[in-house]
Amino acid sequence: MKTAIIKKEIPSRQNMNYDAIAIGAGLSGCSAAIQLAKLGYRVLLLEQSHYPMHKLCGEFLSVEVTESFEHLGIMEQVRKVGAQPIHRAYLTTSGGASFRSKLPSTAMGLSRYQLDLMLFQRAQAMNVTCIDNTKVTGVTGNLTEGFTVNTTKGEFSGRLVLGAFGKRSSLDRTLNRSFMQKRSPWVAYKGHFTGVDIADVIELHSFPNGYCGLSQIETGEINVCWIAHEWVMKEPIHPELDIPESLAKNPVLADRFRQMQRVSLSLQGLSQISFALKENFYNDICMIGDTAGMITPLCGDGMAMALRSAEIAVPFVSQFLENQITAIVFKQQYAIAWRKEFQTRLQLGRIMHNCFVQPQLANVGVSLCQMAPALGNWIIGATRGKPNPLVSNDLASNALS
Repeated sequence: MKTAIIKKEIPSRQNMNYDAIAIGAGLSGCSAAIQLAKLGYRVLLLEQSHYPMHKLCGEFLSVEVTESFEHLGIMEQVRKVGAQPIHRAYLTTSGGASFRSKLPSTAMGLSRYQLDLMLFQRAQAMNVTCIDNTKVTGVTGNLTEGFTVNTTKGEFSGRLVLGAFGKRSSLDRTLNRSFMQKRSPWVAYKGHFTGVDIADVIELHSFPNGYCGLSQIETGEINVCWIAHEWVMKEPIHPELDIPESLAKNPVLADRFRQMQRVSLSLQGLSQISFALKENFYNDICMIGDTAGMITPLCGDGMAMALRSAEIAVPFVSQFLENQITAIVFKQQYAIAWRKEFQTRLQLGRIMHNCFVQPQLANVGVSLCQMAPALGNWIIGATRGKPNPLVSNDLASNALS
């Protein structure tokens, strides 16, 4: 009787143009589309920009992505483009404290310019209908009756919709999501530079009201990405370094900028970045990646989390599409699994972020890590997911060699 009720409420797959429509062809959107296509579902992937393109991102990938890349079928390409192995971390503060540590496992530096294109092309190869340069202007419907997605290239209908449209989007405003009503003071900028060789190190440099990360990518260039309170971006520009004066208050960071030359035509920026916990579902749209919640950049786990969130969602999506679970169970189970995986990391990340942007707290914290390296190593490990034990650190290292 229960099964009959479920089938009566849900239209058959034959009546829908697509089983799933993913809005946003970044890491989580492409990953979900590829996985669903492998399971035999008809998937539409929509992207408002045109590939290939650069994106605001730290471009640092934790070791757990190795298993994801293998599953998605792009690990060989990642190796061929020369993703930079990263083994060590280096933290500094404007007060002069510093801490060096080995990462718990091999990470990698890889540009979004390369990675997103690989995933988009992989989705195409899996017979996902991929349409870029297309803006979504509205979404109507629900999990019971299906959805209509309005775009600049027409309307599309689907059984369900995955929201993978990033940290902050005009679509968030169109949907009237609650976090958009709360102003956030955080602003981020990113660009690629040359002139220094930091090899296999991820660097994090604290300055008053912000911090900056540096890591090498597959081209040998240094990805420089900083986040700061909007006050910092209103400061005078340092006359020699072409950065806000607060960044130059960290002597190590100032020295890096003295040596580096920007190769990006311009810096990419984004304002009002929110670290609030967002909804796993909104108007029955299943949210994945940064659209569901973003970890602070200090933790360096955002890209891995985006990929992992798609992996968590897909089994529930499949069960729902096969009428094995109701919409209510789908929403409940996905929310439980997502929070179990990410909530502690997100909360710890916000605490670390709030400390690292305050010079005195940053100095004390990094000094403690220097005196008690085990503490620093624990913090680094606690802010990221655990790789599958079957995917060893040796495998991650060999994959990039």
